Amino acid sequence: MSVRIANGAGFWGDYPDATTRLLNAGEFDYLQLEYLAEVTMGVLARIQESKPDQGYASDFTRFVVEPHLEGLLERDVQVVTNAGGINPEGCARRIQDIATEQGLDVTIATVTGDNITDNLEAIDSAASLRSIDTGEPMDAIAESVVTAVAYLGAFPVAEALSTGADIVITGRIVDPALTLGPLIHEHGWGREEYDLLASGIIAGHLIECGTQVTGGNFLGDWHDIDFEDLGYPIAEVTREGEITITKPPGTGGRVSTETVKEQLLYEIGDPAAYKTPDVQADFTSPTLSQVDTETVRLSGVSGNERPDRYKATVHYEAGYKLNGKLLYSRPNALEKARSAAALLEQRIEDQGLDIEATNAEFVGHDATHGPAAPVRSEYNEILLRFAARGQDKQTLRRLGMEFAPLSMAGPPSVTGLTDGGRPRPQPIVDTWPTLIPRAAVTPEVRVYE
Repeated sequence: MSVRIANGAGFWGDYPDATTRLLNAGEFDYLQLEYLAEVTMGVLARIQESKPDQGYASDFTRFVVEPHLEGLLERDVQVVTNAGGINPEGCARRIQDIATEQGLDVTIATVTGDNITDNLEAIDSAASLRSIDTGEPMDAIAESVVTAVAYLGAFPVAEALSTGADIVITGRIVDPALTLGPLIHEHGWGREEYDLLASGIIAGHLIECGTQVTGGNFLGDWHDIDFEDLGYPIAEVTREGEITITKPPGTGGRVSTETVKEQLLYEIGDPAAYKTPDVQADFTSPTLSQVDTETVRLSGVSGNERPDRYKATVHYEAGYKLNGKLLYSRPNALEKARSAAALLEQRIEDQGLDIEATNAEFVGHDATHGPAAPVRSEYNEILLRFAARGQDKQTLRRLGMEFAPLSMAGPPSVTGLTDGGRPRPQPIVDTWPTLIPRAAVTPEVRVYE
């Protein structure tokens, strides 16, 4: 027996018609959609402050549920998504409203318990939380906390599916749990079957970024990839943990050992011990083989006992940022852009603006490669991207007034002024990763019918 799981979203902002394309071309048992980047929960918490019924990925309800709920139910495709964000309950209620409008019966289950904001102070008092990145104590950001979430695992997802839910909506879970949860539910894998759990984690990791495993963002011979109608991935996983990665027939892109290897190595840290709440997966263990034109098989995955703590991310207010752009053309485009950046730095000093940090990038020269970028004798154009950060919004607003005057009081051949010439400051919600005791988190499953 094998289970086929398709991915229709690799991030919030992915193609809105991805589910349509999958349903038109592919056959699968589960549809997963992954929406949450590291900083997204903090952004969603800010949205919910002004709109209490929001705080979830609205693309899911708008582009997946509204047009496809009836078709998903008819095909008996179960949906698993972390679109719930900071408000899975609100997302579930919106789906109920859609189902009512369409005259459909749908069972929804939510997985919550990841939000530890209200208990963060008590957790810190008991466990003395420290940043994974810097080792600093939480005192450094305690007064600026927006929200805090723990990364839950796959077993609560499996529990939610066992209720008979057509749609499972989670808050913050580790991305591969969107795949591992259905596999635990279907195959009955136990908590100590580490090799099998690791297989589910690797399958989930391979498809969680959508088309990145089917040829998107491919570093190899990318010019030979058909990027039109790029096929979204499907993982087929057996009871014994053998993984097959493919895509719907007739779609663009490519599934090869090379595209799979690139995604396998994407954002994993220690490849021999990829830590999740359910297992530590050894990404160096599987054997890959090309078994068909667009099909790659992985076998021999191994895993080890789960970590004794959950990863958690505290999202906090970190002041404001400003980002302005000026485009300079030849001759001497780079020299002009550098002169403009120096003028902005001088104006900050002359006006006595309290700016914490600035950064000048010269797009077309060094924005990607930094000091390693070779200097050419001439460029057709250089885009100056000048950014600043600070704690005071009005100070940054005043800095934003320094860009437009450079069109007449700075180097020549300039265009591309942003925001009418005055870039606007934006709030920064930063992340503070830490580890918390497992006992501090209680996953909860709730059913809506």
